[in-house]
Amino acid sequence: MTQPASPSADPRPAGGDPDPNSRPGKRRRGLRRLFDRLTADPDTLHAEMLQERIAAEGARPIAQCADREKVRLIGTLRTVTIRPRAGVASLEAVLWDGTGDVAIIWLGRREIPGITPGRHIRAEGRITTLGGHRAIFNPIYELLPSPSD
Repeated sequence: MTQPASPSADPRPAGGDPDPNSRPGKRRRGLRRLFDRLTADPDTLHAEMLQERIAAEGARPIAQCADREKVRLIGTLRTVTIRPRAGVASLEAVLWDGTGDVAIIWLGRREIPGITPGRHIRAEGRITTLGGHRAIFNPIYELLPSPSD
C-alpha cells in the first residue's frame, strides 16, 4: 500500500501554475523564436542580422546619417552597375543595411575585384544627396565575409 505524498513534496507553486523560469517555459520561448525565424521574410531576417553587425562594429545605420557627414556604413551590395558620369565610366553599387540604401560610386572604375551583388562591405566616406538619392563617392572600403562564411 502506498502512502499519499505530503503537500510539501509538490515542486509546483501553490495553485498549480508552472514556474515561469522552468525549462518548459524557456523551451516554449525558444520554439516560438525558432518558429518566427522560420516563417519570417528573408529580407527581415537579413536586416536584423545587419543591424546586429552594425551595432557590434560601431557603424551607423544609413537612415541615421545626415547629409555631408563623414560616415562608416556596413551592409550588403544589392546591385552593381557601370554608368557613365561626365564622359567617364564609373562603377556604382547600391549598399543596403536594412534601414535604407545608399549609392556607392567609384569614379573612373569599370570593375573592382570582389565588388559583386550580395557582397558584405564596410564603406567610409562623406555621404551626400545626388538627385534625391543618398550617395558616397570613392569611399574607403573593406570587403567583409558573409555571415555564412
